[in-house]
Amino acid sequence: MKEFQSKNLRNVVFLGHGNCGKTSLLDDALFHTGTAKRRGNVDDGTSLLDMTPEEQERHLTMEAKLASCEWGDCKLNLLDTPGYPDFVGEAIEAMNAADAAVIVVSAHSGIEVETEKFWNLAKEQELPRMFFLNKMDREHTDFHGVIDELRVRFGSGVVPVQLPIGQEAAFQGVVDLLKMHGKIVPHDEDDCVVTDIPEYLDHDVELARQTLIEAVADYNNELLEKYLEGEEISEDEVGEALRKGIADGKLFPVFCGSAKADIGVKKLLNGIAAYLPSPADHTVIGTVPGSEELVERAVGDAFSAYAWKTTVDPLAGRQTYLRIYSGKLKADTSVLDVTTGRTERIGALQTLRGKQAHSVAVAHAGDIVVTSKLMNVQTGDTLADAAHPIAYEAAAFPTPMLEMAVHPKKKGEEDKLFAAIAKCEEADPTLAVRKEQGTKETILAGIGEMQLKILEEKLESKYHVGLTLTKPRIAYRETIKKATKAEGKYKKQSGGHGQYGHVLLEITPQKAGEGNEFTETIFGGSVPRQFIPAVEKGTQETLANGILAGYPVVDVKVNLYDGSYHPVDSSEASFKSATAIALKKGVLDASPVLLEPIDTVTVAAPEYYVGGIIGSLNSKRARILGTETGDKGQMVIRAEVPEAELYQYATDLRSQTQGRGTYAREFLRYEVVPEKQAAAVIEEAKAAK
Repeated sequence: MKEFQSKNLRNVVFLGHGNCGKTSLLDDALFHTGTAKRRGNVDDGTSLLDMTPEEQERHLTMEAKLASCEWGDCKLNLLDTPGYPDFVGEAIEAMNAADAAVIVVSAHSGIEVETEKFWNLAKEQELPRMFFLNKMDREHTDFHGVIDELRVRFGSGVVPVQLPIGQEAAFQGVVDLLKMHGKIVPHDEDDCVVTDIPEYLDHDVELARQTLIEAVADYNNELLEKYLEGEEISEDEVGEALRKGIADGKLFPVFCGSAKADIGVKKLLNGIAAYLPSPADHTVIGTVPGSEELVERAVGDAFSAYAWKTTVDPLAGRQTYLRIYSGKLKADTSVLDVTTGRTERIGALQTLRGKQAHSVAVAHAGDIVVTSKLMNVQTGDTLADAAHPIAYEAAAFPTPMLEMAVHPKKKGEEDKLFAAIAKCEEADPTLAVRKEQGTKETILAGIGEMQLKILEEKLESKYHVGLTLTKPRIAYRETIKKATKAEGKYKKQSGGHGQYGHVLLEITPQKAGEGNEFTETIFGGSVPRQFIPAVEKGTQETLANGILAGYPVVDVKVNLYDGSYHPVDSSEASFKSATAIALKKGVLDASPVLLEPIDTVTVAAPEYYVGGIIGSLNSKRARILGTETGDKGQMVIRAEVPEAELYQYATDLRSQTQGRGTYAREFLRYEVVPEKQAAAVIEEAKAAK
């Protein structure tokens, strides 16, 4: 592939609700730019971008893809993203590599949940945005209704630059409000035909043209004056003002068409090349490594790049996707990984067009390239010229809140399974694996059930290892409410040396959080000094294994105050056994109770869902602490909720709020489990034994 300077690059992420047609749109783009010899089709599994078996089977994009193509004198790095909420991490990664976003909206469905969420994410990152109304050939489409909805939801800066010719099955082309002519796609021809604007659209075109001129007038006062005086306004004049408005984040042009009918795709590509900013149009901000001092980089400065995505495949190996922010990068050069402080050797550079990889000799600032074998570079790392280091802020991803316990399907495959999961975790920042010390289980956390299901399938197909996901055990604790004394005697005679240990213990509750304590007040050698460590060890082991329901006993003080021994038969093992006997009797006699972890839960959702959320939390034994107004017009509900009630709450909340609600939780303290729930837990523990 030939070299492209920064001013001729366009890095654009395509965002939108699932099934709005992003991938089909990009399949068409690859075909029209000559990148692909055939037009891919999502429905029949021939898409150039939905490449994995899981994607082809479900007709669903699950990973961000790079589709590089040439259009005119520009190289377009088009980034396809999933619209399904479980894979939002992939979309966030792609947004960090882009300079602008195309938000695809189904003209049939209008604004959907993920449309709003992606708009907000792109707005937070200050990405210039444009819309593409897809599926204009579908039944029950309402172009003007969707435009009104977009303007109400996202502001008056939403302005059409095209109008449809025909609607539903009769949709056949678009009117270009900048060029002021129409383009139609005859049913018997492959390419579009320039035509006059149909007379029946004259009124609509006049109103839409006026709206467009008024919208761009802030960026060129002469335009409105010319328009009001009836003077001719050139496409270049409107285009230049539109370009400035888009870059400033004030104007959001709307294109329309149908990927399936192949209408409007070329016009969209023209719009991307003509109106969206290039990397040369702005600088980037980083920090001096090791400090908070801000530093600015322009495309002509020393080399720097951001690792925005990592893929790990047992066959293809490890691939790192780099967005070059400044300078240029050649193959077979050494750079500094500013994040780790290590020097890394860059191998071959490639650009991707779906499955196709094309070598790149040198990549200039603004370009997106892929390289392999950077074994120590992680997503979010900054690479830079060692003499001019800079650090870029890593992307923030949503915290995975759906937790499951993970076990290998076959015994002996633990190491193989967890090594494979670790590789998947490297490639997906919204996966998290941890060891729960309280239950000794390995916990896998993700955004949603679909994500974990796909992970399970990938492990089977790529790494040939199976896993089972189960409900995580709750890390209950046991404690006592009153003091008691207990005696334990272990005596066994079976010929030869016997076994003898005898202890008397004082068992006392301590304040919550003080932990367990062992003391001894032996007087007169009733228990020889050499056996006291065995009593202490027996205490620790017995309390750790639990007594009431098999959960660790906490906040207990155990004092060894008396006992007896046999000069021949006593041993460390016999005193450990005697200690266990005493503790089991004593704890059961000291009003034992079960403790459960309580989490602080913060739920954010639109106000109209608050009543239902509070009702749901109340059914989970929650204490509602209060509500307050949060960011983006959402309400924030704070509550204390037993951890045992939060299993799959991420899924429940998504269903309850149509995907608009999020929550976070943090461990707060342990509390006594209510009697009814405690009885069920104890009975379950007995059954498990």
